[in-house]
Amino acid sequence: MREKSPVKMPDFVAYGGDWNPDQWPEETVREDIELMQEAGVNLVSLAIFSWAKLEPSPGQYDFGWLRQIMDQCAEAGIFVDLATGTASPPVWMARQDPNSLPVNSSGVRMEFGSRQQYCPSSPTYRKHARALASALAREFQDHPALAMWHVNNEYACHTFTCHCSACTTQFQEWLRARYRDIDALNRAWNTYFWAQIYSDFSQIHTPKDAPTLRNPAQMLDYWRFSDEQLLSLYRAEADAVREYTAHLPVTTNFMGDFLPLNYREWARYVDVVSDDCYPEPSRADSAHEVAFRADLMRSFKQGQPFILMEQTTGMVQWRAQNAMKRPGQFRLWSLACVAHGADGILQFQWRQSPGGAEMFHSAMVDHSKRLSRRWPEVVQLGADLQNLREVLGSRVETEVAVVADWDSARALHLSEGPTQFPAVFDGPRQWHRTLWEANIPCDLIGVEDDLDRYRVIIVSQMVIDYPDFASRLTAAVKAGAQVVVTAPTAVMDPTMRAVLDGYLGSLSPLLGVRVTDLNLLAPQEAESGVEGRGRPHPVTDRISSAVGVPGASDTRAVEVENLALRRALEGLCDPTPAIHTGLWGELLKIDSDEVEVAATFADGDLAGEPAITRHQVGQGQAWYVATDLDSVGRAALLRVLAASGRVSMRANDLPAGVEYVRRGELDFYLNHGDKAVELAGITGVDRLTGQALTGHVVLGPRSAVVVADK
Repeated sequence: MREKSPVKMPDFVAYGGDWNPDQWPEETVREDIELMQEAGVNLVSLAIFSWAKLEPSPGQYDFGWLRQIMDQCAEAGIFVDLATGTASPPVWMARQDPNSLPVNSSGVRMEFGSRQQYCPSSPTYRKHARALASALAREFQDHPALAMWHVNNEYACHTFTCHCSACTTQFQEWLRARYRDIDALNRAWNTYFWAQIYSDFSQIHTPKDAPTLRNPAQMLDYWRFSDEQLLSLYRAEADAVREYTAHLPVTTNFMGDFLPLNYREWARYVDVVSDDCYPEPSRADSAHEVAFRADLMRSFKQGQPFILMEQTTGMVQWRAQNAMKRPGQFRLWSLACVAHGADGILQFQWRQSPGGAEMFHSAMVDHSKRLSRRWPEVVQLGADLQNLREVLGSRVETEVAVVADWDSARALHLSEGPTQFPAVFDGPRQWHRTLWEANIPCDLIGVEDDLDRYRVIIVSQMVIDYPDFASRLTAAVKAGAQVVVTAPTAVMDPTMRAVLDGYLGSLSPLLGVRVTDLNLLAPQEAESGVEGRGRPHPVTDRISSAVGVPGASDTRAVEVENLALRRALEGLCDPTPAIHTGLWGELLKIDSDEVEVAATFADGDLAGEPAITRHQVGQGQAWYVATDLDSVGRAALLRVLAASGRVSMRANDLPAGVEYVRRGELDFYLNHGDKAVELAGITGVDRLTGQALTGHVVLGPRSAVVVADK
């Protein structure tokens, strides 16, 4: 066994994909190697779904075929991200121990024939998974092609929860360790409502299907438990491979802001963060998805570069409708990912599968091979990444942070009302997009992260109240930070019990306000039948025609009072645009004479009430937004925050469609638009082409230039 040594990251910008040579004959494998060299591939992921071939029967390993493939890679100068193969257990496990299969919320045990068909608590799965990882590491610890380890694959993508007896028992043990006393659990879950009181932990089962709404506090704890179960699987395998290859980085691929798994916690146990990113090409804002996901991954380890482990060159096959990436978009989005912090660009998959569930998922080598329109783009990107080696390890400098708290997003999604929220970081995403549209780089941080270096901090939809975070946020404002907090925030504690005496809890002193009432809009579709058609007629509907229904609107207007905010709004365009809101609205109680009402609601039942407030605290300012502002409102407020915080907006005047990112010593200009644009004042060298730039650059549709000073 090797002595432990520092983890050594690859010293190249990684390029390649998930390769499944075990699906193909030897002549195809030889062709693959040739095509990889043509495309500039230097890293491939191997054996992700190969457990059945690696261990054809219990305890009987067959690594000969894998060694042959890895030998060919080493000879060709291609490195390997070797998977532990545990993402899809073989059929012999399901047949010998049916209890290794997961049970869904209806109590039905799932069958073999897909992937991730394992119960996270299964002793059989755990034993064989760790043993396979250990055997692989022992076998290939000295192989020259081995560059890093890939544990399992997309944990919880399909099997996040299980409701078998083993999971029930372990959930009970988890709860006992968390609460220690059953009375503490009853209080935390408020089980007095609907007569859900428990007298012993053994009475608590996993939350299977029930007649109506489940206890949201129980659901949140069950998500936390399931998350920890899967993390323990990962850590067991990671420890197994580190016993033999402590010098090699270990990762498992994340899936962006996937709520079931708290990736901020998982990131503590990976050596390099990796992500799978599949934006929808048919959406105009998908370029923002690339930036959001990349900034999130980069932020997990305080700015450390990450690897894009999966994307597609063209289209996926798993959506109901699958649009193809447009010409140049694969290359452009890949370079955008590098700009935001990626040190590697990998795809699923290298060669398009000849059959099975993902047969129509695009690949670097499609079924048509070199005849595909995408092949030249695949080759071009390989050359681009080789020319960007100096980006390795460099950072994106930021002055702005957006808080993205995992448990808050989970609680918001799992809570029963006051409205339905999607299973994504909706508020942080909106504010991140406003920053991205203004070409202002930012980090997406957690409540535990350091705040001292940020000039602007945005806290949006952080529904859980964290007193320690509130204290550190207050210190940051007193030192000069500009902070904006947006609704809904600090409405419950970590057990999902409501904050009493006015929402905002421990943040109230900083903001100088409390939330006393919610006033949400609820636009209604027309009811079916004769009575639901049209508006009430004043001649016949004498009563209902006189009834106003402002709650049926889908937006509210906002009247700006603050001079700086009004000037920022006027500066957006001519004529001055109006600010509107979404469905959320709150009634505020102002607790301090020093609080300024910066904007008010202009219509509806909240007309005249504060919509935006400002509180000077020490050297900084704390703003509260009692609604969900539209993009115009966010952009105007951001201008005020950036000016007050002295945040650079040097690239805010670029042509429409152009994104700018500075990473290390390189300036990335990325034209996401459909038209060519002209950039003035650009001098230096284009690292992608080697061409000298003398001040005027024409950037074609869906193309990029990466500028170095010399």
